[in-house]
Amino acid sequence: MTKRLFKLAYPPPPPPPPTKTGSKRKTGIISAAVVAAAVIIIVMLLVFNIIPWRPGTINPTPTPSPTPTPTGGTSIVTYGVLIGTVVDTSGSALSDVTVSISGKTSSTNDQGWFSVANVLPGSKQVVKFTKNGYATTYKVTNIYSGESNFVEVTLSPADTTVTFDAAQGITITTVDNARLVIAANSLRTLQNTLYTGMAEATVTSFDPSNEMEANAFPGEYLGKSAADQTISPIKSFGFMEVSITSQSGEQLQLASGQNATIQIKVPYSMQSEAAALGTCPMWYFDPATGVWQEEGQGTYDAASGSFTGTVSHFSTWNFDIRYPAAYVSGRVVDSNGNPVQGAQVKCWGTGWYQQRWASGETETKADGTFTRIPVEVGVTFKYQASKGGHKSTVFQAGPLVQNEEYNVGDIVIDAPVIQITLTWGLTPEDLDSHLAAKLDGGGTFHVYYWEEGSLTSTPFANLDTDDTDSYGPEVISISKLRPGTYQYSVRHFDGEGKIATSNAEVNLVIPNKGIYRFTPPSNQPSGTDIWIVFSMVIDSTGKVTTVNTINSYVTGGDDSTLLYPP
Repeated sequence: MTKRLFKLAYPPPPPPPPTKTGSKRKTGIISAAVVAAAVIIIVMLLVFNIIPWRPGTINPTPTPSPTPTPTGGTSIVTYGVLIGTVVDTSGSALSDVTVSISGKTSSTNDQGWFSVANVLPGSKQVVKFTKNGYATTYKVTNIYSGESNFVEVTLSPADTTVTFDAAQGITITTVDNARLVIAANSLRTLQNTLYTGMAEATVTSFDPSNEMEANAFPGEYLGKSAADQTISPIKSFGFMEVSITSQSGEQLQLASGQNATIQIKVPYSMQSEAAALGTCPMWYFDPATGVWQEEGQGTYDAASGSFTGTVSHFSTWNFDIRYPAAYVSGRVVDSNGNPVQGAQVKCWGTGWYQQRWASGETETKADGTFTRIPVEVGVTFKYQASKGGHKSTVFQAGPLVQNEEYNVGDIVIDAPVIQITLTWGLTPEDLDSHLAAKLDGGGTFHVYYWEEGSLTSTPFANLDTDDTDSYGPEVISISKLRPGTYQYSVRHFDGEGKIATSNAEVNLVIPNKGIYRFTPPSNQPSGTDIWIVFSMVIDSTGKVTTVNTINSYVTGGDDSTLLYPP
């Protein structure tokens, strides 16, 4: 992808401060001078009528185009929106990750962000994340009508991929000394017929004492007992993802009555405990329920420092034990002491030995409280609140004793109170989000790619992600509403096509009020490049009193006054 480093507007914006960065900003002095010279030349040519003015390039005096009767879709909807980010085990953003939930799909942009709208409400929904060359993982989340939820995901690069003859079987050893043994003639197709051709196996083992690898753990650290079907917290000695496909890409499984053998290396810091146990329950992740299911038992081998067991199907397998728990409660508030609803709270073990479990609350209540998050007894643990991709400080507590109820008090986070998402299709290549406001008392602000904003200081609004190569998402978050009028617009910056035919969709998420969905009008006048979507009026208490659908097209640059409310 070619990244544009400067967006041309008239007059050119002043050079950004040295501390500011942006995906579309040019920081080189020479390049800036060249662009400035080009602007001056073009303006002179326009002034003296040497070249004609063409709508959509540089507009010295942007004026509204005739406003069509709004024909785009606008509605208050009953679905939820899922937003999130995906990184690899080094913490780098991953693009082109396919995200699937309840029949809806999306993909991450080049900054690792994604947005999925139109998701039906429901608790414990399973989200699948796939990318070629990476182990598949899953997360479990709640979707609420009229609200957005946020998940953070880590994908691990696949360890080992080999091609083999299914009629002969194979023994695969990964770089981490994990092993998978597949017997000859033991594979079947999804149509339940014996498969004897060439197959491809991808095997990835995970070290739970490594924080980033532990973050790639599918689902939650919760397992359903085979004996009594109760769900309890579990901690891991190591887990492995196995995927077997045919030459055509069809998933293969073990035939009825066949088993494969898996061996997972136990991290050195956990080997004493593993040796003392001797055996360990085995669990597989069930994508249908989002829960780890107990099935089978592994045996510890001191010579190799590994647990070994047999499996009857391919999935993500885990050697885990249940642990005695204490319970953590508390409250999430903003910097003014107001309760934050819908925040996530995560607790996890610290250090090489204890970094093998995590637990948490997916949604704080209306009063900001969370209750009885299980934590392992006798260990130091960390905890943190997050919402909308923004996080609190990481705190530390413990050790606690079994069944202890521990209140951590207030966790402060200035999280988004409103989020606006923009997605679109293949063309145009680059649509941009603009949020501009006229505040009571005379102040203004404008959040877009050049001035990304801040959630912790003025303007209390931030462009979380700016996509430049089709599809989106772009996300603007607002942490504090100030009295006045806010206006949101979409500008066509680059690429063939028009906003009207872009399949663009804007979702305005206002908790306790709903999700407003907007699509562009079809009758876009020639030469227009801005879709003014909506405005919202904020009263003296910082509440949204009115959302006004505008749905009109105008012509102007990034600094056009038309981006602001009248």
